[in-house]
Amino acid sequence: MRKDFDVVIVGGGPGGLAVGCLLAKEGISSAIIEKAPVLGGRYRSVDFHGCRVDSATHFLVSLAGTVEKTSIWEFFTHLGLPLEYKILPWAMGMVTKEKPGEINFFAMDPKLGAANFFEFFAFATGVQMGDSAKDELMRVATICADMSEEEYRKVIHISFADWIDQNVGDPIAQAVMNGMECIVGAPSKDLNFGYVAKSWGTFISSGSPLIWYPRNDTLENAFIAPMVKYYVDHGGEIITDRTVRNITIEDGKARGVVAHDRHNRFMMEEYGASVVICAVPIFEAVAKNILGREYLTEDWAESIRRCAAMAGPDLSGFFLLREEVVPRDGYGWVHIFDSDYGIPTYMGDLALGSFTNAEEPPGKQLVSSLVIGSTAISPFGLDPSMETVRAAQRRWKESVEKAFPGFNDAIEHEGMNLQLNFTRYAYAPVPVEIDFKSPNVQGLYFGGDSIWAVGNPMSDKCFQIAFPLCEQILEYVRS
Repeated sequence: MRKDFDVVIVGGGPGGLAVGCLLAKEGISSAIIEKAPVLGGRYRSVDFHGCRVDSATHFLVSLAGTVEKTSIWEFFTHLGLPLEYKILPWAMGMVTKEKPGEINFFAMDPKLGAANFFEFFAFATGVQMGDSAKDELMRVATICADMSEEEYRKVIHISFADWIDQNVGDPIAQAVMNGMECIVGAPSKDLNFGYVAKSWGTFISSGSPLIWYPRNDTLENAFIAPMVKYYVDHGGEIITDRTVRNITIEDGKARGVVAHDRHNRFMMEEYGASVVICAVPIFEAVAKNILGREYLTEDWAESIRRCAAMAGPDLSGFFLLREEVVPRDGYGWVHIFDSDYGIPTYMGDLALGSFTNAEEPPGKQLVSSLVIGSTAISPFGLDPSMETVRAAQRRWKESVEKAFPGFNDAIEHEGMNLQLNFTRYAYAPVPVEIDFKSPNVQGLYFGGDSIWAVGNPMSDKCFQIAFPLCEQILEYVRS
Protein backbone atom coordinates (compact mmCIF):
# COMPACT_ATOMS: atom_id res chain seq x y z
CA MET A 1 0.00 0.00 0.00
CA ARG A 2 1.23 3.50 -0.82
CA LYS A 3 -0.40 6.88 -0.41
CA ASP A 4 1.10 10.27 -1.25
CA PHE A 5 0.82 13.67 0.45
CA ASP A 6 2.68 16.97 0.36
CA VAL A 7 3.64 16.51 4.03
CA VAL A 8 3.74 13.56 6.42
CA ILE A 9 3.81 14.31 10.15
CA VAL A 10 5.16 11.63 12.47
CA GLY A 11 3.44 11.97 15.84
CA GLY A 12 0.02 13.33 16.80
CA GLY A 13 0.81 15.11 20.04
CA PRO A 14 0.34 18.87 20.53
CA GLY A 15 3.38 19.66 18.35
CA GLY A 16 2.35 17.51 15.40
CA LEU A 17 -1.24 18.71 15.57
CA ALA A 18 -0.24 22.37 15.82
CA VAL A 19 1.87 22.44 12.65
CA GLY A 20 -0.65 20.16 10.92
CA CYS A 21 -3.44 22.65 11.55
CA LEU A 22 -1.36 25.56 10.25
CA LEU A 23 -0.50 23.64 7.08
CA ALA A 24 -4.12 22.59 6.59
CA LYS A 25 -5.18 26.22 6.89
CA GLU A 26 -2.88 26.96 3.94
CA GLY A 27 -4.33 24.14 1.83
CA ILE A 28 -1.30 21.83 2.09
CA SER A 29 -2.08 18.11 1.76
CA SER A 30 -0.85 16.31 4.88
CA ALA A 31 -1.30 13.27 7.07
CA ILE A 32 -0.55 12.74 10.76
CA ILE A 33 0.67 9.23 11.56
CA GLU A 34 0.20 8.28 15.22
CA LYS A 35 1.09 5.02 16.97
CA ALA A 36 -1.72 5.32 19.56
CA PRO A 37 -5.43 4.80 18.82
CA VAL A 38 -6.10 8.53 19.33
CA LEU A 39 -4.20 11.80 19.05
CA GLY A 40 -3.09 14.00 21.93
CA GLY A 41 0.12 12.56 23.33
CA ARG A 42 0.63 13.71 26.91
CA TYR A 43 -2.51 15.86 26.65
CA ARG A 44 -4.85 12.86 26.56
CA SER A 45 -7.42 12.21 29.26
CA VAL A 46 -7.93 8.88 31.02
CA ASP A 47 -10.70 7.28 33.05
CA PHE A 48 -9.79 6.54 36.66
CA HIS A 49 -12.44 4.91 38.89
CA GLY A 50 -15.25 7.22 37.86
CA CYS A 51 -12.99 10.21 37.23
CA ARG A 52 -11.99 11.75 33.91
CA VAL A 53 -8.56 13.29 34.37
CA ASP A 54 -5.46 14.38 32.44
CA SER A 55 -3.15 11.40 31.88
CA ALA A 56 -0.16 13.48 33.00
CA THR A 57 -0.31 15.96 35.85
CA HIS A 58 0.75 19.18 34.20
CA PHE A 59 0.37 22.94 34.40
CA LEU A 60 0.79 25.72 31.86
CA VAL A 61 3.22 28.59 32.35
CA SER A 62 3.46 32.09 30.93
CA LEU A 63 6.67 34.05 31.34
CA ALA A 64 5.15 37.06 29.60
CA GLY A 65 2.82 38.27 32.34
CA THR A 66 -0.49 37.36 30.67
CA VAL A 67 -1.98 34.32 28.98
CA GLU A 68 -2.75 36.44 25.92
CA LYS A 69 0.99 36.67 25.21
CA THR A 70 1.56 32.89 25.13
CA SER A 71 2.09 30.94 21.92
CA ILE A 72 -0.95 28.77 22.65
CA TRP A 73 -3.16 31.86 22.76
CA GLU A 74 -1.60 33.19 19.55
CA PHE A 75 -2.17 29.83 17.86
CA PHE A 76 -5.83 29.48 18.85
CA THR A 77 -6.53 33.08 17.92
CA HIS A 78 -4.86 32.56 14.53
CA LEU A 79 -7.15 29.61 13.78
CA GLY A 80 -10.24 31.31 15.18
CA LEU A 81 -10.67 28.66 17.89
CA PRO A 82 -12.06 29.55 21.33
CA LEU A 83 -9.79 29.32 24.37
CA GLU A 84 -11.02 30.15 27.85
CA TYR A 85 -8.63 30.01 30.79
CA LYS A 86 -8.30 30.53 34.51
CA ILE A 87 -5.33 31.57 36.59
CA LEU A 88 -4.25 28.91 39.06
CA PRO A 89 -3.22 29.98 42.54
CA TRP A 90 0.08 28.27 43.26
CA ALA A 91 2.40 28.33 46.21
CA MET A 92 5.19 26.64 48.10
CA GLY A 93 4.03 24.76 51.19
CA MET A 94 6.26 23.70 54.11
CA VAL A 95 5.27 20.72 56.26
CA THR A 96 6.74 19.00 59.32
CA LYS A 97 5.69 16.20 61.63
CA GLU A 98 6.12 18.62 64.53
CA LYS A 99 3.04 20.54 63.39
CA PRO A 100 0.49 18.02 62.14
CA GLY A 101 -2.42 19.51 60.26
CA GLU A 102 -0.52 22.67 59.36
CA ILE A 103 1.06 23.83 56.14
CA ASN A 104 3.07 27.02 55.94
CA PHE A 105 2.38 28.68 52.58
CA PHE A 106 4.57 31.00 50.56
CA ALA A 107 3.23 32.42 47.29
CA MET A 108 5.16 34.26 44.62
CA ASP A 109 3.98 37.88 44.51
CA PRO A 110 4.28 39.39 41.00
CA LYS A 111 4.62 42.83 42.56
CA LEU A 112 7.91 41.76 44.17
CA GLY A 113 9.62 40.76 40.92
CA ALA A 114 13.20 39.61 41.55
CA ALA A 115 12.65 40.13 45.27
CA ASN A 116 10.65 36.87 45.15
CA PHE A 117 14.02 35.12 45.29
CA PHE A 118 14.79 36.76 48.62
CA GLU A 119 11.47 35.71 50.11
CA PHE A 120 11.63 32.21 48.66
CA PHE A 121 15.11 31.60 50.04
CA ALA A 122 14.07 32.80 53.51
CA PHE A 123 11.01 30.52 53.34
CA ALA A 124 12.87 27.44 52.16
CA THR A 125 15.86 27.75 54.51
CA GLY A 126 14.81 29.96 57.39
CA VAL A 127 17.85 32.13 56.64
CA GLN A 128 17.44 35.80 55.76
CA MET A 129 19.81 37.14 53.12
CA GLY A 130 22.03 40.12 53.71
CA ASP A 131 22.20 43.16 51.46
CA SER A 132 25.23 41.87 49.52
CA ALA A 133 23.45 38.64 48.52
CA LYS A 134 20.29 40.55 47.56
CA ASP A 135 22.30 43.01 45.49
CA GLU A 136 24.05 40.13 43.72
CA LEU A 137 20.78 38.38 42.91
CA MET A 138 19.26 41.59 41.61
CA ARG A 139 22.35 42.16 39.45
CA VAL A 140 22.04 38.68 37.93
CA ALA A 141 18.29 39.01 37.35
CA THR A 142 18.85 42.34 35.60
CA ILE A 143 21.57 40.83 33.39
CA CYS A 144 19.16 38.06 32.39
CA ALA A 145 16.30 40.45 31.67
CA ASP A 146 18.51 42.65 29.48
CA MET A 147 19.73 39.79 27.27
CA SER A 148 18.32 39.38 23.77
CA GLU A 149 17.11 36.12 22.22
CA GLU A 150 20.35 35.97 20.24
CA GLU A 151 22.41 36.43 23.41
CA TYR A 152 20.51 33.64 25.16
CA ARG A 153 21.39 31.30 22.31
CA LYS A 154 25.08 32.17 22.47
CA VAL A 155 25.39 30.62 25.95
CA ILE A 156 23.49 27.35 25.51
CA HIS A 157 26.78 25.42 25.76
CA ILE A 158 27.40 26.73 29.31
CA SER A 159 25.72 25.02 32.24
CA PHE A 160 23.96 27.24 34.75
CA ALA A 161 26.18 25.82 37.52
CA ASP A 162 29.35 26.77 35.64
CA TRP A 163 28.02 30.26 34.94
CA ILE A 164 27.29 30.73 38.64
CA ASP A 165 30.82 29.64 39.58
CA GLN A 166 32.36 32.05 37.09
CA ASN A 167 30.13 35.08 37.60
CA VAL A 168 28.68 35.10 41.11
CA GLY A 169 30.94 35.84 44.05
CA ASP A 170 28.58 35.99 47.02
CA PRO A 171 28.25 32.49 48.57
CA ILE A 172 24.67 33.03 49.74
CA ALA A 173 23.62 34.21 46.29
CA GLN A 174 25.33 31.13 44.84
CA ALA A 175 23.36 28.90 47.21
CA VAL A 176 20.09 30.55 46.21
CA MET A 177 20.71 30.10 42.48
CA ASN A 178 21.85 26.51 42.85
CA GLY A 179 18.81 25.85 45.04
CA MET A 180 16.22 26.78 42.41
CA GLU A 181 15.86 23.13 41.38
CA CYS A 182 12.21 22.93 42.41
CA ILE A 183 11.32 25.92 40.22
CA VAL A 184 13.24 24.97 37.06
CA GLY A 185 12.83 21.20 37.47
CA ALA A 186 16.45 20.03 37.37
CA PRO A 187 19.83 20.66 39.04
CA SER A 188 21.70 23.73 37.82
CA LYS A 189 24.48 21.57 36.31
CA ASP A 190 21.98 19.96 33.92
CA LEU A 191 20.55 23.19 32.46
CA ASN A 192 22.10 25.56 29.96
CA PHE A 193 22.47 29.17 31.05
CA GLY A 194 20.60 30.53 28.02
CA TYR A 195 17.36 28.82 29.04
CA VAL A 196 17.67 29.77 32.72
CA ALA A 197 18.52 33.37 31.84
CA LYS A 198 15.41 33.68 29.68
CA SER A 199 13.26 32.19 32.43
CA TRP A 200 14.87 34.18 35.21
CA GLY A 201 14.54 37.46 33.33
CA THR A 202 10.76 37.17 33.68
CA PHE A 203 11.01 38.18 37.34
CA ILE A 204 12.19 41.59 36.21
CA SER A 205 9.98 41.90 33.13
CA SER A 206 6.75 40.31 34.40
CA GLY A 207 7.07 39.85 38.16
CA SER A 208 6.93 36.04 38.26
CA PRO A 209 5.78 33.06 36.18
CA LEU A 210 2.02 32.83 35.69
CA ILE A 211 0.36 29.44 36.15
CA TRP A 212 -2.84 28.88 34.17
CA TYR A 213 -5.20 26.20 32.92
CA PRO A 214 -8.25 25.82 30.64
CA ARG A 215 -11.30 27.24 32.35
CA ASN A 216 -13.69 24.29 32.26
CA ASP A 217 -12.09 21.37 30.43
CA THR A 218 -9.25 18.91 30.60
CA LEU A 219 -6.26 19.49 28.34
CA GLU A 220 -7.64 16.99 25.82
CA ASN A 221 -11.04 18.65 25.60
CA ALA A 222 -9.68 22.21 25.57
CA PHE A 223 -6.70 21.77 23.22
CA ILE A 224 -6.67 18.45 21.38
CA ALA A 225 -10.34 18.00 20.43
CA PRO A 226 -10.73 21.40 18.71
CA MET A 227 -7.40 20.99 16.89
CA VAL A 228 -8.35 17.52 15.64
CA LYS A 229 -11.66 18.83 14.36
CA TYR A 230 -10.01 21.81 12.67
CA TYR A 231 -7.37 19.63 11.05
CA VAL A 232 -9.88 17.13 9.62
CA ASP A 233 -12.34 19.84 8.57
CA HIS A 234 -9.56 21.51 6.57
CA GLY A 235 -8.55 18.37 4.69
CA GLY A 236 -5.95 16.78 6.98
CA GLU A 237 -5.86 12.99 7.22
CA ILE A 238 -5.33 11.16 10.52
CA ILE A 239 -3.82 7.66 10.46
CA THR A 240 -3.72 6.02 13.89
CA ASP A 241 -2.48 2.68 15.21
CA ARG A 242 0.56 2.96 12.94
CA THR A 243 4.16 2.64 14.07
CA VAL A 244 6.63 4.47 11.83
CA ARG A 245 9.61 2.23 11.17
CA ASN A 246 11.78 4.77 9.42
CA ILE A 247 11.86 8.03 7.51
CA THR A 248 12.72 7.38 3.87
CA ILE A 249 15.67 9.45 2.65
CA GLU A 250 17.01 9.22 -0.91
CA ASP A 251 19.75 11.34 -2.48
CA GLY A 252 19.75 13.67 0.50
CA LYS A 253 16.02 14.34 0.34
CA ALA A 254 13.07 13.17 2.44
CA ARG A 255 10.71 10.95 0.44
CA GLY A 256 8.15 9.85 3.05
CA VAL A 257 7.92 7.18 5.75
CA VAL A 258 7.46 3.44 6.10
CA ALA A 259 5.04 2.25 8.80
CA HIS A 260 3.23 -0.86 9.92
CA ASP A 261 -0.24 -1.42 11.31
CA ARG A 262 -0.16 -1.97 15.08
CA HIS A 263 -2.67 -4.80 14.66
CA ASN A 264 -0.91 -6.44 11.72
CA ARG A 265 2.84 -6.03 11.99
CA PHE A 266 3.45 -8.07 8.81
CA MET A 267 1.82 -5.49 6.55
CA MET A 268 4.12 -2.61 5.64
CA GLU A 269 2.69 0.69 4.47
CA GLU A 270 4.40 3.52 2.59
CA TYR A 271 3.40 7.15 2.79
CA GLY A 272 5.15 9.32 0.23
CA ALA A 273 5.84 13.04 0.74
CA SER A 274 8.39 15.65 -0.22
CA VAL A 275 8.33 16.89 3.39
CA VAL A 276 8.51 14.81 6.56
CA ILE A 277 8.04 16.40 9.97
CA CYS A 278 9.34 14.34 12.89
CA ALA A 279 7.09 15.54 15.75
CA VAL A 280 8.12 12.84 18.21
CA PRO A 281 11.11 13.63 20.46
CA ILE A 282 14.17 13.68 18.23
CA PHE A 283 16.21 11.50 20.58
CA GLU A 284 13.42 8.90 20.51
CA ALA A 285 13.41 8.95 16.70
CA VAL A 286 17.17 8.36 16.65
CA ALA A 287 17.09 5.66 19.35
CA LYS A 288 14.40 3.71 17.46
CA ASN A 289 16.19 4.24 14.13
CA ILE A 290 13.22 6.12 12.70
CA LEU A 291 15.93 8.57 11.75
CA GLY A 292 19.26 6.88 11.03
CA ARG A 293 22.35 8.29 12.76
CA GLU A 294 24.06 8.51 9.39
CA TYR A 295 21.78 11.44 8.59
CA LEU A 296 22.99 13.49 11.58
CA THR A 297 25.86 15.94 11.61
CA GLU A 298 28.42 15.36 14.34
CA ASP A 299 27.37 18.36 16.44
CA TRP A 300 23.68 17.47 16.15
CA ALA A 301 24.43 13.89 17.23
CA GLU A 302 26.22 15.14 20.36
CA SER A 303 23.42 17.57 21.22
CA ILE A 304 20.82 14.82 20.81
CA ARG A 305 22.88 12.52 23.02
CA ARG A 306 22.99 15.13 25.79
CA CYS A 307 19.27 15.78 25.55
CA ALA A 308 18.54 12.06 25.71
CA ALA A 309 20.48 11.84 28.96
CA MET A 310 17.87 14.16 30.51
CA ALA A 311 14.87 12.37 28.99
CA GLY A 312 13.78 10.59 32.14
CA PRO A 313 10.16 10.36 33.23
CA ASP A 314 8.07 12.30 35.72
CA LEU A 315 5.64 10.55 38.05
CA SER A 316 1.97 11.47 38.13
CA GLY A 317 -0.01 10.01 41.01
CA PHE A 318 -3.80 9.82 41.21
CA PHE A 319 -5.67 9.48 44.51
CA LEU A 320 -9.42 9.17 44.72
CA LEU A 321 -10.42 10.01 48.28
CA ARG A 322 -13.69 8.73 49.72
CA GLU A 323 -14.25 12.17 51.24
CA GLU A 324 -12.87 15.68 50.98
CA VAL A 325 -9.61 15.96 52.91
CA VAL A 326 -7.78 18.79 51.15
CA PRO A 327 -9.67 22.11 51.37
CA ARG A 328 -10.85 23.33 47.98
CA ASP A 329 -10.67 27.01 48.92
CA GLY A 330 -6.90 27.08 49.34
CA TYR A 331 -4.11 26.94 46.79
CA GLY A 332 -4.86 24.61 43.91
CA TRP A 333 -1.26 23.82 43.02
CA VAL A 334 1.30 23.44 45.80
CA HIS A 335 5.03 22.70 45.70
CA ILE A 336 5.45 20.58 48.83
CA PHE A 337 8.58 21.10 50.96
CA ASP A 338 9.30 18.87 53.97
CA SER A 339 11.55 20.24 56.71
CA ASP A 340 12.03 16.81 58.35
CA TYR A 341 14.89 15.87 56.02
CA GLY A 342 17.54 17.97 57.76
CA ILE A 343 16.97 20.86 55.38
CA PRO A 344 13.71 21.78 53.64
CA THR A 345 13.41 19.29 50.80
CA TYR A 346 11.20 19.56 47.73
CA MET A 347 8.98 16.46 47.58
CA GLY A 348 6.80 17.19 44.55
CA ASP A 349 3.57 18.98 43.71
CA LEU A 350 -0.02 18.56 44.88
CA ALA A 351 -2.83 19.43 42.49
CA LEU A 352 -6.53 19.39 43.28
CA GLY A 353 -8.60 17.60 40.67
CA SER A 354 -11.11 20.45 40.80
CA PHE A 355 -8.41 22.89 39.65
CA THR A 356 -7.48 20.71 36.66
CA ASN A 357 -11.18 20.25 35.80
CA ALA A 358 -11.22 16.53 36.50
CA GLU A 359 -14.58 14.82 36.73
CA GLU A 360 -15.13 13.49 40.25
CA PRO A 361 -17.81 11.13 41.64
CA PRO A 362 -20.23 12.88 44.00
CA GLY A 363 -18.93 13.25 47.55
CA LYS A 364 -15.38 12.20 46.65
CA GLN A 365 -12.20 14.09 45.93
CA LEU A 366 -9.45 13.57 43.37
CA VAL A 367 -5.93 14.70 44.26
CA SER A 368 -2.95 14.36 41.92
CA SER A 369 0.76 14.34 42.60
CA LEU A 370 3.63 15.36 40.35
CA VAL A 371 7.06 14.08 41.36
CA ILE A 372 9.69 15.45 39.01
CA GLY A 373 12.10 12.72 38.03
CA SER A 374 15.22 14.85 37.55
CA THR A 375 15.46 16.32 41.03
CA ALA A 376 17.85 15.20 43.75
CA ILE A 377 15.10 13.53 45.79
CA SER A 378 13.82 11.49 42.81
CA PRO A 379 16.59 10.73 40.31
CA PHE A 380 14.52 8.29 38.26
CA GLY A 381 16.89 8.12 35.31
CA LEU A 382 15.94 6.81 31.88
CA ASP A 383 14.67 3.43 33.06
CA PRO A 384 13.62 3.69 36.72
CA SER A 385 12.88 0.65 38.83
CA MET A 386 9.42 0.37 40.35
CA GLU A 387 11.09 0.33 43.75
CA THR A 388 12.46 3.83 43.08
CA VAL A 389 9.10 5.05 41.77
CA ARG A 390 7.11 3.66 44.70
CA ALA A 391 9.58 5.19 47.15
CA ALA A 392 9.07 8.63 45.60
CA GLN A 393 5.30 8.21 45.74
CA ARG A 394 5.51 7.05 49.36
CA ARG A 395 7.63 10.04 50.41
CA TRP A 396 5.15 12.39 48.77
CA LYS A 397 2.22 10.76 50.57
CA GLU A 398 4.02 10.92 53.92
CA SER A 399 4.61 14.64 53.49
CA VAL A 400 1.01 15.34 52.43
CA GLU A 401 -0.25 13.37 55.44
CA LYS A 402 1.60 15.82 57.71
CA ALA A 403 -0.34 18.73 56.25
CA PHE A 404 -3.68 16.94 55.87
CA PRO A 405 -4.05 14.18 58.52
CA GLY A 406 -6.30 11.39 57.31
CA PHE A 407 -5.21 11.74 53.69
CA ASN A 408 -3.79 8.20 53.44
CA ASP A 409 -6.72 6.58 55.25
CA ALA A 410 -9.13 8.32 52.88
CA ILE A 411 -7.52 6.87 49.73
CA GLU A 412 -10.04 4.62 48.02
CA HIS A 413 -8.13 4.16 44.76
CA GLU A 414 -4.53 4.97 43.91
CA GLY A 415 -2.77 4.98 40.55
CA MET A 416 0.54 6.00 39.01
CA ASN A 417 1.66 7.07 35.56
CA LEU A 418 5.22 7.57 34.35
CA GLN A 419 5.46 9.93 31.39
CA LEU A 420 8.32 11.60 29.57
CA ASN A 421 9.05 14.93 31.21
CA PHE A 422 7.87 18.08 29.47
CA THR A 423 10.68 19.86 27.60
CA ARG A 424 13.42 19.74 30.27
CA TYR A 425 15.50 17.40 28.09
CA ALA A 426 15.84 20.21 25.54
CA TYR A 427 17.51 22.50 28.07
CA ALA A 428 20.69 20.50 28.49
CA PRO A 429 23.97 22.34 27.79
CA VAL A 430 24.62 21.50 24.14
CA PRO A 431 27.31 22.33 21.57
CA VAL A 432 24.68 23.45 19.04
CA GLU A 433 20.97 24.13 19.22
CA ILE A 434 18.81 21.51 17.50
CA ASP A 435 16.62 23.47 15.09
CA PHE A 436 13.39 22.60 13.25
CA LYS A 437 15.20 22.16 9.91
CA SER A 438 17.64 19.33 9.24
CA PRO A 439 21.10 20.69 8.40
CA ASN A 440 21.82 18.08 5.73
CA VAL A 441 18.54 16.46 4.54
CA GLN A 442 16.23 18.49 2.33
CA GLY A 443 12.56 18.29 3.26
CA LEU A 444 13.21 16.91 6.75
CA TYR A 445 11.91 19.01 9.64
CA PHE A 446 11.36 18.61 13.38
CA GLY A 447 8.50 19.73 15.63
CA GLY A 448 7.39 19.23 19.20
CA ASP A 449 9.19 20.29 22.36
CA SER A 450 12.49 18.37 22.07
CA ILE A 451 14.23 20.98 19.93
CA TRP A 452 15.38 24.56 20.62
CA ALA A 453 17.59 24.90 23.71
CA VAL A 454 15.98 28.31 24.30
CA GLY A 455 12.23 28.57 24.01
CA ASN A 456 8.98 29.09 25.84
CA PRO A 457 8.42 26.96 28.94
CA MET A 458 6.86 23.52 28.90
CA SER A 459 4.73 22.55 25.93
CA ASP A 460 3.88 26.14 24.98
CA LYS A 461 7.06 25.70 22.97
CA CYS A 462 5.24 23.27 20.62
CA PHE A 463 2.98 26.11 19.50
CA GLN A 464 5.84 28.62 19.40
CA ILE A 465 7.78 26.39 16.98
CA ALA A 466 4.75 25.63 14.79
CA PHE A 467 4.61 29.10 13.23
CA PRO A 468 8.17 29.41 11.80
CA LEU A 469 8.14 25.70 10.98
CA CYS A 470 5.00 26.15 8.87
CA GLU A 471 6.52 29.16 7.08
CA GLN A 472 9.64 27.19 6.14
CA ILE A 473 7.63 24.25 4.86
CA LEU A 474 5.31 26.44 2.81
CA GLU A 475 8.31 28.03 1.13
CA TYR A 476 9.88 24.62 0.43
CA VAL A 477 6.70 22.96 -0.89
CA ARG A 478 5.67 25.89 -3.07
CA SER A 479 9.11 26.21 -4.58
